[in-house]
Amino acid sequence: MDQESKSFSQQLRQRMSVVEKRDWELWTLALMIMAALAFGLFIVLIPSVFLGQDTIQVQATLSPQLILGLLVLVIMLLAYLTHKQLQIRAMRFQSIQEVWNSQMSHVQLLIDPLTKALNRAALEEILSKEIMRAQRNQTTLVFLYVDINDFKQVNTRYGHLSGDLVLTEVGGLLKQCVRGSDYVIRMGGDEFLVALVDTDEAGADVVKHRINQSTAQWSQTSPLPGFTLSLSVGLQMFDGSKSFDEVLAAADSRMYEEKKKHSAVSGT
Repeated sequence: MDQESKSFSQQLRQRMSVVEKRDWELWTLALMIMAALAFGLFIVLIPSVFLGQDTIQVQATLSPQLILGLLVLVIMLLAYLTHKQLQIRAMRFQSIQEVWNSQMSHVQLLIDPLTKALNRAALEEILSKEIMRAQRNQTTLVFLYVDINDFKQVNTRYGHLSGDLVLTEVGGLLKQCVRGSDYVIRMGGDEFLVALVDTDEAGADVVKHRINQSTAQWSQTSPLPGFTLSLSVGLQMFDGSKSFDEVLAAADSRMYEEKKKHSAVSGT
């Protein structure tokens, strides 16, 4: 999710630059007022400084109304600066919250609501960037195309709610078998795509074995009597000389080879 984090940081930086500009304007105003007061004091002291006097005598006759007015002016100035500072703090918090909410809303658009895996929209937005990163850094990328065996029988025999349960369980199972840096995408129906980042073919075989073990463990405590969960998994290394569609088609083809083997063994 490096690209998403980068996008989040860029948006936040843009919003915060506006807030910081307001903050600098406020401090500039305060400094200008302080400079004006210092200049006024300096004007009073100039005669004594240039005349070489050892002591400075200041005589002034001020009415109570003038003193009160000056105090009120100073208090109003301090209140204004404090109010503006609180506004800037609120703007800073609001900017962070709005950018975060916007980013989370965008992420939700990429999530399949049933399985909580990524949906097909993530292919264009996320995987295309991972492919470019793999090409740029010459790193490895492996795809696992996954299909649930005999899934139609689940809907027919147990009902569509049970089918949704199996899809949800498979989505969770796949996510448990991969790392946080990998991607699990529901392609549609009972098909999933797993993208293993910075993984070679040997590492992908380990993940595939882990998936098969997890499905076997799930079947031992299956909530659907008589149903054994099994998955057909097609493994395909990313080849920079081919397009993503070609690599995906190759993974899909290998998955169907696995599915044919399952059908031959089970007699379905």
